[in-house]
Amino acid sequence: MGFVLGLLLGAVGALLYAPKAGDNMREELQLRADELKKRADELQRIAQKIADDVSVKGREVIEGAKKEWDSAGSGRSGGTSGGGASKSS
Repeated sequence: MGFVLGLLLGAVGALLYAPKAGDNMREELQLRADELKKRADELQRIAQKIADDVSVKGREVIEGAKKEWDSAGSGRSGGTSGGGASKSS
C-alpha cells in the first residue's frame, strides 16, 4: 500500500515540475485524478466482493463445524466429560 501511495505521489510531483503551461497541467491533473478515482472505485468493489465471499464462506464453515459438534455430541455416552479412563501407577 505504501509503495502505491509513493508511486502516486511521485507521479503527481513529476507532473507539477514538468515544463508545461498552467492550463495544460491542470487539465492533465484532472484527467489523471479522474482515472485514479475510477481505479480506486474498481478496487473498492473488488475488495467488497471478496469480503462478502469470505463472510459467506465463514458462515458456511461455522455452520458445518456446529453440525459436526452436535453430531459428535449425540454420539457420546451420557455421564462422561470426554476424559477417558485414568491409569494409576
